[in-house]
Amino acid sequence: MGTKVNYEEFLKEFDLRLNSYFEQFGDNICCRKGCSECCEKGDYPLSDIELQYLMHGYAELDLDTKRTVQKNISVMQRGGACPFLINKECSVYKHRPIICRVHGLAYYYKNEKVKIPHCANTGKNFAKIYKNGEFYGTPIKLNLDTYHILEGIYSDIKNLYDWVHTENN
Repeated sequence: MGTKVNYEEFLKEFDLRLNSYFEQFGDNICCRKGCSECCEKGDYPLSDIELQYLMHGYAELDLDTKRTVQKNISVMQRGGACPFLINKECSVYKHRPIICRVHGLAYYYKNEKVKIPHCANTGKNFAKIYKNGEFYGTPIKLNLDTYHILEGIYSDIKNLYDWVHTENN
């Protein structure tokens, strides 16, 4: 449980930083409650500590919601919807992993490449300044990828699909 407390402290500081980024880029961010495009298709890399924290959130859910999540896990496909997405909302929002927290932002990652949210291609986040594969703005200079942010904190990072199917086998 000590790890959870340290991770929660980390998240408090990290979320403060992220909130300032979302505020800074607010004119280019379309994320709102009920917008779940990023949760409907994708790979959800998370570390073992994030999985533990996610499961704390799961443990707090009511029985009906847990059953829905379990049903979603049973039909989960690689690259498909997140099993915690219910009625276009995250059932464990407070406990969501790093990839979910940073989604919507544009930032530099490996070799100074710019990572753009995939919804820019559907007219959402950063669509005003991302055209034909070119970003016409200044992204966040911090690499916000899960692997980079959690370097030294995690022992393993896997796709959520792999975690749930490994855990269930």
